[in-house]
Amino acid sequence: GVQRRQSKAGVFSWNHTISPTMVNEFRFGASYHNNPYWIEAVGSDILKDVGIQGISTGPYNTAPVFYITGVSATPWEDSLYNPVTNYQWIDNVSITRGKHLMKFGVDAGRVQVNGESTRPETYGAYTFSGIYSGFGYADFLLGIPQTTSVTIPNPPRDFRGTTLGIYAQDQYKVNRSLTLNFGIRYELAKPYSSKHGTMYSFDPRTGSLVIPDKGVEKLNPLYPRNIEVITASAAGFPANLLETHHLFYPRVGFAYKLFGGEKSVIRGGYGIYGNAIHTALGAQGMTGGPFSGSVTYNNAIANGVPLFSFPSPFLSSGSTSTQNVNGFNPSLKQPYTQQWNLTLEQQIATVGLRVAYLGTRSVHLLYRRNLNQPPASTTPYSVSRRFYPVYNQIIYTDSGGTQSYNALEVAADKKYGNNLTFSTGWTWAKDLTDTLDAGSPWSGQVIQDQFDRNVERTNNSTTRPHRIFAYSLYTLPFGKGQRFLSNARRPVRHILGGWELGAIMVIQSGQYFTPSFSGFDPSNTQTFGGRPDRIGNGNLDSGRSIGRWFDTSAFAIPGCPADRPVCTNPAAVGRFGNSAQNILAGPRLIGLDATLMKAFDLGERFRLNLRLNVANALNHPSFNLPNANITSVGTVGTITGQSRGALGGQTGPREVDLGLRLEF
Repeated sequence: GVQRRQSKAGVFSWNHTISPTMVNEFRFGASYHNNPYWIEAVGSDILKDVGIQGISTGPYNTAPVFYITGVSATPWEDSLYNPVTNYQWIDNVSITRGKHLMKFGVDAGRVQVNGESTRPETYGAYTFSGIYSGFGYADFLLGIPQTTSVTIPNPPRDFRGTTLGIYAQDQYKVNRSLTLNFGIRYELAKPYSSKHGTMYSFDPRTGSLVIPDKGVEKLNPLYPRNIEVITASAAGFPANLLETHHLFYPRVGFAYKLFGGEKSVIRGGYGIYGNAIHTALGAQGMTGGPFSGSVTYNNAIANGVPLFSFPSPFLSSGSTSTQNVNGFNPSLKQPYTQQWNLTLEQQIATVGLRVAYLGTRSVHLLYRRNLNQPPASTTPYSVSRRFYPVYNQIIYTDSGGTQSYNALEVAADKKYGNNLTFSTGWTWAKDLTDTLDAGSPWSGQVIQDQFDRNVERTNNSTTRPHRIFAYSLYTLPFGKGQRFLSNARRPVRHILGGWELGAIMVIQSGQYFTPSFSGFDPSNTQTFGGRPDRIGNGNLDSGRSIGRWFDTSAFAIPGCPADRPVCTNPAAVGRFGNSAQNILAGPRLIGLDATLMKAFDLGERFRLNLRLNVANALNHPSFNLPNANITSVGTVGTITGQSRGALGGQTGPREVDLGLRLEF
């Protein structure tokens, strides 16, 4: 792979003292960033070499993808050219009036998102689940995929976005013990616009695709004629397909010194904070469709013969409804988070102790569902059961997800003389949500059953219930002003003095994960794989090892008999698995990073900094999550590798880094 980063930025700032009690700060900034990357292979050449037929797309620097159950997928990424230009204007005014310190400000921005991307699926994605032979790699050798898909390249991106925020706040010092803070912020949540109208959505009322009025001239002439495409004005949609929102976010806080002293302080606060979504939605989710699009083909065996196989792993055009499209509720709400906290800080002798409760509640979170997914039923799946037969999948983004987080935080700090500083803390958290981030970085997961969101509420996989940290910084007691060698000769003090030793330790619970199965559709909804039935607890109270991390016998493929919970021919029971998400936890993480550093003054103009970093100094193993796919007979429940993180990430084997930097 090849990647080339290009960045340019500049800032103009003007601070003006209007009066002794009023100061104005103005800043204008502009930045340009481009991070193109591609692989040197050309997909059309690969198809020609291996003999796969049915794709005539020209030369792009990407490659086809093969998904084989039990074997890692080929790790290609999009071929991407993505220049982004940002302009930002900020103006803040600070005013002091008696006991009030007031601030007012405006923050405006303009962003241009250009470029184009080519997905690996441009040259086909081929899935071999083992449904025909019982083993994914055997299906691959036979050349009989379960599904294949092809993506038509997207047109160049040409999106423009505007942001605006205005705020006012006041810090009011009531007396020596009590300080109040309160304020409000206005935000303009405006959707992106497309310079040439090359964005689209889906209208569930009519089954049509909706585009901006000026996008008609850019439609792909090869897009299926049986799919209706109408303009936003004809569909009654906003011009940019999403509504604009005007939002107000209040916030208040206080700090109170208890007992009239300086050693006990109680603090609290509440605020509402918005979550900008239009950048990602416009630049990623609303591209393609009638300007490009994707096609999925589902295989089947008829009279002992597959519908398609290599070297021609696609069906004839128009033989089935194959288009996958995205859609967005035009009245999509802006997600926001309410956050509150209450903190007690107490100094006990030379130790600073802090105990805090932190709570958040997020609403209007984005989630996705397949509008073309029929209800689970014992009736075998057929195209006629779809609500919109001319489409395959319709992934529709809506708002309505929630998340609640509650945590107890305890921390302590201590300083020993002038040489040693130490801090440690513990967080105990519970984080529940029905909208996991998995599946898409811009619009949340696709839920299992579009008719039942209640079963999605579970532990958030990104939050660990327990986390302990500790860090320290120790100046070695040698050299000038220290306990040892304070009066030594200058060269000795210069070489042996000034060394600092630092350490960071983290211990945290294992990450939540979800058991799964693949290759079967017991719900008869064309949903292959998913969450299994939970017939036991699944957790191992003892005897857990990297070879058997959880009780695999506690999960079954829906439709399999009780004596064979993982079978090769489950019955079409017309339902999804009953197991919840994130009910198991992986290995905990233990990491200790250390650093040794020293600055050498070389005269008045030069300084040499020496730094030795050791990540995972104890070389404690940090294991990956186990294989949770119960269909992977023989490897399910096993851990096959360690995490390999960057230096300072407290994961991966021990890494040592030595750096020298000359400052002048």
